[in-house]
Amino acid sequence: MAHVLLLPHGTAGSIYPFVALGRVLKERGHRVTMVTADRYAQTAASVGLAFRGIGDEALAELLADPQLWRWRTGAKVSYRCAGRSTCAYADAVAGLVADDGMPDLMLAPMINFGARLARERWGIPLVTVHLYPMMFVTASSVPLFGPEAYALRRLPRFLRRIALHSINPLDVHALPRVRACCARYGVPKPYSLWEQWWHSPDGALALFPSWFAASQPDWPFPLLQWDFPLEDMADAEPLAPELRTFLDRGDPPVVFTPGTGQRHAAPFFAEAVRLVRETGVRAVFLSRELAQIPRELPETIFTAAYAPFSRLLPLAGAFVHHGGIGTLAQGLAAGVPQLVTAMSLDQPDNAERVARLGAGVATSLRAFVNGRSLPALRRVLDDPAIRAAAETCAERMRERPSPGALVDWLESRQVPSRRARRASAQGPPVYLVPGLGADSRSYPGPWIGVPNAIFVEWPPYAGEASIPALAQHFADAWHIPHGAVVVACSLGGAIACEIARLRALRAVVLLCSSPDCQDYVGMRRLHFWKRLAPLAFIQRFLRRREGVRRRRYGRDPSALEAALLDVIEQFSVCDLRLFECMVDAFPGWQGLAPADTRTRIARIHGRHDSLVRPPAKADLLLDGGHFVPMTHARECAEFVTALVASR
Repeated sequence: MAHVLLLPHGTAGSIYPFVALGRVLKERGHRVTMVTADRYAQTAASVGLAFRGIGDEALAELLADPQLWRWRTGAKVSYRCAGRSTCAYADAVAGLVADDGMPDLMLAPMINFGARLARERWGIPLVTVHLYPMMFVTASSVPLFGPEAYALRRLPRFLRRIALHSINPLDVHALPRVRACCARYGVPKPYSLWEQWWHSPDGALALFPSWFAASQPDWPFPLLQWDFPLEDMADAEPLAPELRTFLDRGDPPVVFTPGTGQRHAAPFFAEAVRLVRETGVRAVFLSRELAQIPRELPETIFTAAYAPFSRLLPLAGAFVHHGGIGTLAQGLAAGVPQLVTAMSLDQPDNAERVARLGAGVATSLRAFVNGRSLPALRRVLDDPAIRAAAETCAERMRERPSPGALVDWLESRQVPSRRARRASAQGPPVYLVPGLGADSRSYPGPWIGVPNAIFVEWPPYAGEASIPALAQHFADAWHIPHGAVVVACSLGGAIACEIARLRALRAVVLLCSSPDCQDYVGMRRLHFWKRLAPLAFIQRFLRRREGVRRRRYGRDPSALEAALLDVIEQFSVCDLRLFECMVDAFPGWQGLAPADTRTRIARIHGRHDSLVRPPAKADLLLDGGHFVPMTHARECAEFVTALVASR
């Protein structure tokens, strides 16, 4: 069982998708804690999630600012709030780490910079959750992220790519507070939130289907595109009896809502009243702030603070709303024609996609309140093509993917050494030792199937100055017993060989490694680079270029490219003191001769390895290079499994 942190940021429309994720993770048996504004404590408790609050001040300030709902200024206001909330989220994670140990996984939107800071500080894997397509700002298909997107779309693709690799003007509204929090926690400061912190290297989760927004070649990886969560807390807040009576009393009404977080919607509702009177329809007005709704209303209008869309919209004749992704998705699921009065942030892009599907009409809030809404509403009510397209979308929504596949993918995003495993009573433990400057991500995917596998990390450096001393420290830190199997990559193989002197191991499996110190031809290169440039400088450079590297290789890198990117990422966050210790100590290592141990030494190697010389006769020789534990993980894991099973 893993401990998963959910760190949503924003209004209820941004919280409910994380509630849905919490439900499916909890059903699988994981422990889930939600970290967000205090006002959502009861929401988390109603579905059995633990909760850690960050206060309400930043969110209250965000919602009170009318600039949030204007297209040209909404993103700036949102970034300022996110920057202000950075330390609050980081402090909450720090408190959980202190009280309850290290979590196994975090899920958060890109705008939660505190979650990304926590990843860099404690190494907790982070999956970036994108609720809407606008967050994939790519040259292949430019979303409608702002008015400038219209001009960008007219450019050739190579110019679009150049423009999107330039400075993001929004960074300035959050970056100073983010950097201040990084300094407080001892985390390297990002030079660009756009280039470095937009998508987590651990994975991105797109919570919308491909028919709504198709995956593009330059989307990030690893990535899972799933479906709309469709969470609206219907069990906790069912339809009120008075609303049910109103619905049963006449024709299907038009539902109007400006969004759960809207505090400046008086013009929207004033125009809605005019539309109801001119068209003669019945209507339901929904707003958490009922003071925004005019007091003098005809009997054909029902007002409520909230109603679950999954229960209300199937009984509606049309749906007029702001274009929030959760609201829009509920409209698609109900098959109801939509009039989307987009305001800011992701809403214009969402509205454009609904219009492209033919399931509704897109307009702006300015056009809506300035008297140009009547023809649009009449079209939504009367056009049979729009209604047919809306029903087609509802049919697609009924073909939902399995939540099991979603949870399987999220579980695979954990650092392997933290994956909960049930050790078998039979067979030896198998310790998987990473290479120098690497971590347990060196053993992806199929390695989790090795019986009794224990994915280990390098212990904190304690001043060791030789390979035997480091091996002693490693064996003691992980309590490696007699009779164990030790599997080791690259220069980690030298540690495994020395452990074989200290323990009566059942076997040592060397992956692209060797017991002969003369085989490590790549060590000369390491000494060269160590003299040429400070390793700390190289690490900082690699961290800064992380976003550029991953976008360069595109959505579907080859197995070798993916392995190379992962190795670079691992080195960019490794303990340099340990790295330099091994580089300096290696020339004095004598290797392991056959007479030095009775432990069986098995060799897995890539025939094209240029860093560690392949043996004349390997137990398993693969058509690969130095990264075969990652590029050929299945074959390697199967070999180790067979070796462990043999007597």
